Amino acid sequence: MRADLCVVAPCFNEGANVRRLVRRVGEALKDHPGGFELALVDDASRDDTWAQIEEAARAFPFVVPLRHRVNRGIVEGWRTGLSATKAPRIVTIDADMQYRPEDIPRLVRAMNASGADFVQGWRQTQVKRGFLRVFLTGGLSLFLNLAFGMRLKDNKSGFVLYRRDAMERILDFRAPFRHYQHFIAIAAHRLGLRIVQIPITFDAREHGQSFITNPVRFAIGALVDLPRALLHFGPFHRLMQGRA
Repeated sequence: MRADLCVVAPCFNEGANVRRLVRRVGEALKDHPGGFELALVDDASRDDTWAQIEEAARAFPFVVPLRHRVNRGIVEGWRTGLSATKAPRIVTIDADMQYRPEDIPRLVRAMNASGADFVQGWRQTQVKRGFLRVFLTGGLSLFLNLAFGMRLKDNKSGFVLYRRDAMERILDFRAPFRHYQHFIAIAAHRLGLRIVQIPITFDAREHGQSFITNPVRFAIGALVDLPRALLHFGPFHRLMQGRA
């Protein structure tokens, strides 16, 4: 029987977190009407992530094990998870549990109450994050709001509940972005989707190492995508469409 909800978690060198993620998602959604799945996408990890995912799939029937043979990045992990499920609603979450699985039911309630296509958790409280990381995250989010005429609290959060067709449309943009994950809310806005945000707490990573080892370099890398994003999602795109 098709599950109502699929949680998609790309995993890169997250062997120490897989068991805890599975346990917490399972507990958070045990009473979810219509059932749920957890798609764990190993993105060519170099540790025991895949072995942990296989073990979890044997122990928990809601786990869907998926694997990339070469590293393809977080957005391709989302696409792989989406293609492996028939669920009408999909949640994307980080495998390190800095986003809390226990907040997934809150996203669902917000979608049920609002009828939104795209419900995003905005990081109102960020636990034990350095000033530079918080400043760069907030600064980039503000800059994106100004550039694209939006007023979202946190347009970079990857903790999102999508209606299936909305996620398909957002991920259908195939331009070669380096960090397309920063532009999903902008794509949703550009597509005219209904966006709702709810406040969440963003926890510190307990195990493993973040792929953002140099916050300044990462922020600059994200800005490299900005001209392409303006072309696809910004005022210039709308102007060209109006002339077509």
